[in-house]
Amino acid sequence: MMRAATTLLATLLVAAMAGCSPPTAGGQSAVDKIKARGQVNCSGSQGIPGLSRPDEKGVWRGFDSDICRAFAAAVLGDATKVQFTPLNAAQRLPAVQTGEIDVLSRTSTITFTRDMSIRFVTVTLYDSDAVIVRKSLGVTSPAGLNGKTVCMQGGGSLVETALSEAEAEYRMKVTRVYFDSTITARDTYFAGRCDAYITDGLAARSQLATVAKKPEDHALIFVGSGVEPNGIAIPRGDDRWYDVTRWTVNLLIWAELNGVTQANVDEMAKSGPEQVRRLLGGDPAYGKALGLDPRWAYNVIKQVGNYKEIWNRNLGDDTPIKADRRLNRLYTEGGLMFPFPWD
Repeated sequence: MMRAATTLLATLLVAAMAGCSPPTAGGQSAVDKIKARGQVNCSGSQGIPGLSRPDEKGVWRGFDSDICRAFAAAVLGDATKVQFTPLNAAQRLPAVQTGEIDVLSRTSTITFTRDMSIRFVTVTLYDSDAVIVRKSLGVTSPAGLNGKTVCMQGGGSLVETALSEAEAEYRMKVTRVYFDSTITARDTYFAGRCDAYITDGLAARSQLATVAKKPEDHALIFVGSGVEPNGIAIPRGDDRWYDVTRWTVNLLIWAELNGVTQANVDEMAKSGPEQVRRLLGGDPAYGKALGLDPRWAYNVIKQVGNYKEIWNRNLGDDTPIKADRRLNRLYTEGGLMFPFPWD
């Protein structure tokens, strides 16, 4: 496998030096623009704890935000060099298309239609939609939502599809109350003006844990038939930026699988298994193939951590959210997360 990896890396390096990747409109990859401006322009949400939200000091925290920091560490060697732009559901895709942001990392499900307008790169989270409802209403399944009012964000969110599926499956009907912001929809529900509130499952868990005054007074019910693969997205036509973002996310999952952490990355770079040492800076071909520093992978793990560390820091048992990883576990633990080979 190592001989095959060496041959492949040599081929990739030749292609990269020959400039085989088609440039974006204007002749520059986002990678070049990021290096020139000294920061990654990334999406933010309108304030989802554990996923994407500024803290009391204005520093963006959350799983999605840390994915953006990984890109900054890979390209610039500094995970702090990120500018976050808060976007609602209707604003997020146009922000990618117009170049307002370099990368979308904000609870966005990969779909055919969306991928035809922007380029989704890879899955970062698997989720499903959920309804928060007051236990006093006695609702224990989607069927019990019949006749209830549901606060929700309009403007392109897939939660509406999930709600429509539930209506069809259980032959019931709800009254939708739309808002431009999921935060406004949430606050309206918690103020008692709606019977229920629908959003992404992880977002729902975080809202209950961090916003609800009495989480025990509310129930969470999953709706919709599908698992939603949430991913990062970039403008179409930028192969260089696609490569960097795709393989940076892959690195996070690979590092967890191979036991490479923020705490031991220095030791692993010196005395770990051969492929670990090569990827963490021992073989400059990995960085050259992507147009990055030879130690790009080391920088990402040292400054941001692996996938598990990012999850635990923002969503796991060390947080008020305590979200179950479910399908976001490694495949070796019954989940769907696995890294692509570096051969």
